[in-house]
Amino acid sequence: MRKQGKGKQMSKGIVKGETGCMKWKAIWLRTPKEVTDEKYAKFYRSLAKNFSEEKPLSWSHFTAEGDVEFKALLFVPPKTPHDLYESYYNSNKSNLKLFVRRVFISNEFDELLPKYLNFLMGLVDSDTLPLNVSREMLQQHSSLKIIKKKLIRKALDMIRRIAQEDPDESSDKEKTDVEANDKDEKKGQYTKFWNEFGKSVKLGIIEDASNRNRLAKLLRFESTKSGGKLASLDQYISRMKAGQKDIFYITGTSKEQLEKSPFLERLTKKNYEVIFFTDPVDEYLMQYLMEYEDKKFQNVSKEGLKLGKDSKDKEVKDTFKDLTKWWKDILVSENFDSED
Repeated sequence: MRKQGKGKQMSKGIVKGETGCMKWKAIWLRTPKEVTDEKYAKFYRSLAKNFSEEKPLSWSHFTAEGDVEFKALLFVPPKTPHDLYESYYNSNKSNLKLFVRRVFISNEFDELLPKYLNFLMGLVDSDTLPLNVSREMLQQHSSLKIIKKKLIRKALDMIRRIAQEDPDESSDKEKTDVEANDKDEKKGQYTKFWNEFGKSVKLGIIEDASNRNRLAKLLRFESTKSGGKLASLDQYISRMKAGQKDIFYITGTSKEQLEKSPFLERLTKKNYEVIFFTDPVDEYLMQYLMEYEDKKFQNVSKEGLKLGKDSKDKEVKDTFKDLTKWWKDILVSENFDSED
């Protein structure tokens, strides 16, 4: 096998049908119905060189057709790869392997996924990309951008599916149906994903404007009403008070520190839910995540905090409720007297 090099031909290692490449079986050439969960898990372990019995959190096996054709198999690993965030800005090491027409091209082809998704493992086998060209020419091929766009969408759908299948993510109304479907093995899986890769989602919101809203749906946090559990922005919106137009949040070093904040007291007294952001990257995150579902984010520790006209009107009415009733009674009484 020839070595890769700048401006040189790519290395080759032919994989045909069930022929192994680095002792793998090319299960990506089959349809998903033909591959069992056990075979996916076994393939993942050989791909990751993981000899434990750990299973991937999720996977996506699909075929893209049309002007650009390729097969792909993506995995979400159960744990953060070594040095993922420590070397985040110094390297763009991808864990996707590239094949072209069953011919092995590269172990690390960085142009297939953006940095924030570099924790994913898997492979892409393209029928559209050319063979026997330099790496530079391959990087500039028009099909590569389309492949990358489709991979990102499929990757985000795969992550969203972890949340959808997790009973802990369901509302009380949905939990009965989820439990009836015997999905106990999925319980707590999204919390596990978030604890391992939540920072990658946040970095994606910062870096990927075109997928910012999709990534925001994957965001999780604790709040004044989440009861110590993780919540989503959609769950926050479902609990918003009548007349509330903004999403309130506060940033700090820990939840315990934020719970003592005088800025928080004002809102909790009025029964507003406030999101706790305690990750160092959160301050930077909120410079990019300006709104969600047409609702703007407001930092409750900033000056000039507005709670909305409707809430102010209600607050005034509640404050002067007794006085208003007394005044109405006086007016009614005076009207009766004048008629006499």
